[in-house]
Amino acid sequence: MASLRCNYSVIFLFSVVLFASLIPKFHANIGDFDPYLEKRAEEALQSSLAAYNENPEQLTQTFNKEVGE
Repeated sequence: MASLRCNYSVIFLFSVVLFASLIPKFHANIGDFDPYLEKRAEEALQSSLAAYNENPEQLTQTFNKEVGE
């Protein structure tokens, strides 16, 4: 009887953890439907593309020069 009670508690604990892990998925992908977040994502993408430097050595030298001042 004790082992049966242990099995029920393990099953209960597993189902609670499983349900708790599924809760965030109910609110997932809200950014796909929110126009404000879509605009912010597009602005962030454009900003990151504009900040990209094809020459990492020059970027490192510029950084070291500015830090050394």
